[in-house]
Amino acid sequence: MIRVDVSALRRSAGRMHWAAKRALGDLPLRAAEHLEREATERTPVDTGRMRGSWLAFETGPTSAVVKNPVRYASFVEFDTRHWISGKVVPGQRFLGRAIAETEEILPEMAEAHLRGVLEEVFR
Repeated sequence: MIRVDVSALRRSAGRMHWAAKRALGDLPLRAAEHLEREATERTPVDTGRMRGSWLAFETGPTSAVVKNPVRYASFVEFDTRHWISGKVVPGQRFLGRAIAETEEILPEMAEAHLRGVLEEVFR
């Protein structure tokens, strides 16, 4: 007769469930905060109002948002037509570059974060 003790696996499974909820709840906010920092760093400065207005916040257990409530932020990001002269003012694409950089680093960020959670579970 062979006996197998799975009590350690049961304990690990319980810790994994807790850790997975923790990991999924924390990672979106961390990614949003990274994007907020990148966007802030790349935001052009005239008065500093737009640069200082970036916000990152959690919107649910697995989601987060980054926004800039300054009304003219989208005009600076994207091409726009000057209302008097009619000339096209090219966008500066600061947010697009910040998003691209965050997307590039996100797999590494997720891997490092999840590795830490798994190490905590299986220690």
